[in-house]
Order: sequence, then C-alpha cells, then structure tokens
Amino acid sequence: MQKIEFEKSKIFNKPKIQTKRHTEIIESLEKMLEKGVPDLTMSEFASKLKISLRTLYEIAPSKDKLILMTMDNILTKLGKHALDSVSNIESPIRRLEKYLFIVNQAVGPKFDRFMKDIEKIDGSKKMADYHENFISTYTEKLLNEAIEKKEIQQINTKVFAVLFSSIGREFLNEKNRKSISTTPDENANSITSIILNGIKLKN
Repeated sequence: MQKIEFEKSKIFNKPKIQTKRHTEIIESLEKMLEKGVPDLTMSEFASKLKISLRTLYEIAPSKDKLILMTMDNILTKLGKHALDSVSNIESPIRRLEKYLFIVNQAVGPKFDRFMKDIEKIDGSKKMADYHENFISTYTEKLLNEAIEKKEIQQINTKVFAVLFSSIGREFLNEKNRKSISTTPDENANSITSIILNGIKLKN
C-alpha cells in the first residue's frame, strides 16, 4: 500500500542552514501576512521586522519569493496539523472527512485577506497546485482504503480525489465569493459532507 508522508515543499531553494533567528523571523512574517500582503519593499520589510536587510536576503532573494515562501510555510503547517489530527482515527472515511475539514481552513476567514493578495504574485498558482496535489494524493489513498473496508461504494477514487482537493479554490474564486454569502470554507465543507454521505455504504 502506498505510504503518504507530509514533506516540505521543494519549490524554493531555502538556506541549507536555517538558524533559530531565521525561524523566528519567518514566524513573524506569517503573523504579518495573515493581515494581508503589505505594499513594502524588502528594506521596509526588514525595518518592520527589526532585522538587517542582509539577514532578510539570507531568507529569500526577493519580496515575491519571501511572500511565497511564507505562504508555503503556512500551508505546510496546516497540512501537517491535519495529518496529525487524524492519525489515530481508524476508519478511513472518518479520517478523510476530518482531514478535509481541516485543510479547507486554507480558504477560510483566517487566510482570507492573505489569499486574495497573494493571487497577484507570480508563482502563487504553482505553490497552491503543489499543496492541492498533496491533498489529492492523500485523499485518493484514503478513498481506496475506504473501499477495501467496504465503507463506501465502488467509485473512481482519482476523480473524487481531484474534486475534493479543488473544491475550496472554486469557492475562493472572486465571482463565487461575491454571489455566495457563506464563506469559502463553509461552502467547501458543506459540499464535502454531501458527497461523502452520498458514497457511504449503509451498514
């Protein structure tokens, strides 16, 4: 059986030796960017973070790379939290439901402003695709296990995995956000529940 493990994104060339200070700076950046991406230069970022410009360039070579790296860290932490939260759940379908509800937080209110701003940055789609692909792979694994345990109907697990992993981004779309009063994560969770309940076998 395929073993799925969470691993750091390899999209960025991060420093081989990351000091404790670098980690603290990145955590400060995460808190700053949760309020939206500020219109600051690298020099102004360094000033706000109370560090030297040289130290900031040790972390990332440009403002866009800095913001994308921070986005990667935020989504990585959320994904790891989701995996840790479901690790002791025996039922694959219950594990999947809880996992998807947690990762859907990426399109929730906490990251709302940040996600809207970051769409303008070159490379953000590649970053989002990386994390979406991980969710899809893990989801397909759990759906296959659920079929083996006769928890759900025989389905094309790859198709359903792609659907589940992309629902959140569909509701994050600006057009959909304006026409629907509920939040993207609420919408994603609602559709996820309906689909999962529809494929479950009644024991």
